[in-house]
Amino acid sequence: MTVHPSRHQRYLLVALFLLLLWPVAGLITGWQWALLLPIWLVALWLSWRTLVESPLELVWDGHWLQWQGRRYQLGKKSRILPGVLRLALCPEPQESGAVSPRQLWLFSDALPPEHYRLLARAIHFLPSRR
Repeated sequence: MTVHPSRHQRYLLVALFLLLLWPVAGLITGWQWALLLPIWLVALWLSWRTLVESPLELVWDGHWLQWQGRRYQLGKKSRILPGVLRLALCPEPQESGAVSPRQLWLFSDALPPEHYRLLARAIHFLPSRR
């Protein structure tokens, strides 16, 4: 399944950048804006460009989720939130050492509805939740 960047994710990104700018605005006066604003705008532009250019490829076989070349199982901390799936990804055990669990947030408009429902059903019916 291909995951495209969602509008909600883009709006959240801009909102977070504005929230970061708000407390700093009270500390900055005069000429300091000339230093902060260009750097802040470049960071926003780079984040936006990276978000738009990088669709994710997820492979779900009913038990394992393959993402970025690694296989994960859905952890018991995975949640179905309004408009968002929070996937707690537990990596496949390896003999090369412990790998920390990862989180992946998927907005509802990033996936086709049938794939979103499939992952939501998998979270709902996790064996650890029964």
